Amino acid sequence: MVQIEKIGVSSAAKIYGLTLGILGFVIGIFYALFFTAFSGLLGEGMGGLGLIMVIVFPIMYGVIGFIVGALGAVIYNFVASKLGGLEIQLSKENENHLG
Repeated sequence: MVQIEKIGVSSAAKIYGLTLGILGFVIGIFYALFFTAFSGLLGEGMGGLGLIMVIVFPIMYGVIGFIVGALGAVIYNFVASKLGGLEIQLSKENENHLG
């Protein structure tokens, strides 16, 4: 077993930020499709609102992900310094394996 003693704060923040930014883009596309499809029922300006969400959601989710990733790494590092790191078991892949 090996322990993860410390997580890089900026590394975790970048990974979380990008991951949630991509998620925000996907969610924004669904909102854009919904508002565009139902713009006749919802009002004329609602189709454009969906397209704005494709831009705003990835930025908003990315910023939130960056902050949460950094905060999560700081909290993990604090807790791991007091209680010990997360234990994981690693295995070496067979080097002759072709798949």
